[in-house]
Amino acid sequence: FQIISTRSSMSFTSCLQLLCVYSFANAANILIYSPSYSKSHLISNGRIADVLSNAGHNVVMLIPEYERTKFNGTKHAKVIRIANVYDDYADEIEEFAAAFFKQQTITIRTKLKWSRKSAVVCEAVLRRKDVLDHLRSFKFDVAFSEQIEVCGLGLIRYLGIQNHIWVSSCSLTVPTTYTLGVPTPLSYVPVVEESGLGSDMSFTERAYNMFLWLQEVCVHRYAAHLQTQVFRKMDPEFPHLNDVAADSALCFVNNDEFLDLARPILHKIIYVGGIGIPLHSSPLAQSFESLMSKGKNGVVLMSFGTLVPSSSIPMEIRVDILRVFAEFIDYHFLIRADDDDNDTRQLLIDMNIHNIDLVGWIPQSDMLGHGRLRLFIMHGGLNGMLEAVIRGVPLLVIPFFGDQYHNAKAAQARGIGLSLEKYELDYAHLKGALKELLGNEKYHKAARRLSAVIRNKPNKPEEQLVKWTEFVAKYGSLPELQVEGAKLNFIKYFGIDIFAVVLFLLFTPLMTLIFLIKRTIAIFCKRGVDLTKKTE
Repeated sequence: FQIISTRSSMSFTSCLQLLCVYSFANAANILIYSPSYSKSHLISNGRIADVLSNAGHNVVMLIPEYERTKFNGTKHAKVIRIANVYDDYADEIEEFAAAFFKQQTITIRTKLKWSRKSAVVCEAVLRRKDVLDHLRSFKFDVAFSEQIEVCGLGLIRYLGIQNHIWVSSCSLTVPTTYTLGVPTPLSYVPVVEESGLGSDMSFTERAYNMFLWLQEVCVHRYAAHLQTQVFRKMDPEFPHLNDVAADSALCFVNNDEFLDLARPILHKIIYVGGIGIPLHSSPLAQSFESLMSKGKNGVVLMSFGTLVPSSSIPMEIRVDILRVFAEFIDYHFLIRADDDDNDTRQLLIDMNIHNIDLVGWIPQSDMLGHGRLRLFIMHGGLNGMLEAVIRGVPLLVIPFFGDQYHNAKAAQARGIGLSLEKYELDYAHLKGALKELLGNEKYHKAARRLSAVIRNKPNKPEEQLVKWTEFVAKYGSLPELQVEGAKLNFIKYFGIDIFAVVLFLLFTPLMTLIFLIKRTIAIFCKRGVDLTKKTE
């Protein structure tokens, strides 16, 4: 018996060793380019890195430091940081956040300024030869880059990495669809960037949608041109970054197809929204559990993310928010606030409100899964929205910039919540929205149904990410999935040349006929005048 047991043990050990060798041999080397635009971008890219790392791959996360934070967003990937590439970023973000309540959307001037700054940062990254040489030594099989700018894709090509995957950190934006040749009928596919439009648009909304689309295309082409020039300083023959982007093997979208507004896509578009978010929440620490036990009818959580600190909200709006919350005495409200937001803390004391607590850091995903949470008031960032949707929590979305307007419209279209504009964030509008959301069970039913659909759909986002990434590592850039539309210029893509020829063929005979009629009339009129003169 002892001999048999030993042999079995040796056999099992040998199998494990062979399995480890096989896994190591088949592990891909993967680079994820993730500038620290904000904590939310690091979180979503870090989740991608961790899922791939857990699948046995060697993942490196490259973080050019826009925001000076040591937060990585990843627990398992190797992290390489490039410091001092954008020294003024923190000040500009603070200025940017302060303007949220002064203007409805980001101005075209701000977008063009961002395009120029991105090119400067891109050049600063390329000057770090020591880091780039170190990266080349990894011999990456696949690389990822976000759609925020195209410098990452250029860097991937510059490093000699042949296979790259584009990541859309939100729903498909105009630059992504335009570059990849994704069909985008503007009559019912709204622009994601700050439009707030739905799929059912009026005449004026469709006209506005077309205007926004043209604006985003122009801004993207301007930014891509500037960043292409950066690489051509290093190599005059470097391809245009739009062409590099069009060669992306795949595009992973950080949204869920059941939450997003339905639209046409390509075979290379893969939705992976919700990746890395556990389906079941973990137990809360006692301090948070005690907060969640307050309120006769449950708890309402309010958080506007890291880019909208509570101290940046105008004082009159903060007063209205606290007044409204105080009237819903059967609910307890948790407001995520800055550690140094002493003004709001003093307001609570002065107004003698007892059903509100201000909190700093919170385990948001786990709190959203708590059975006593009734509503999440948020800004429309996709990470938090997907956490709430997976947990089946109704939403009140107050968008501030970017894709948040689109996400708010999607939540409303799915029946899981309502949205308020920034300029509607007053006593009357907020009270009406809370009364509707907390008093009408239909939002809870819709949220629970959407949660069940996403949880039980056939293709899980983690499986999609891992299998498709491994497929690209094995078979390359997948030219079979590239549509011809990605290669066409603006005139050919929209058939403007055909319309021009048709109009020419239609109007030329018409104009010729008009010309002949006018000449004939002129001749007869002239003869009539001549006859009159002769008669006289």
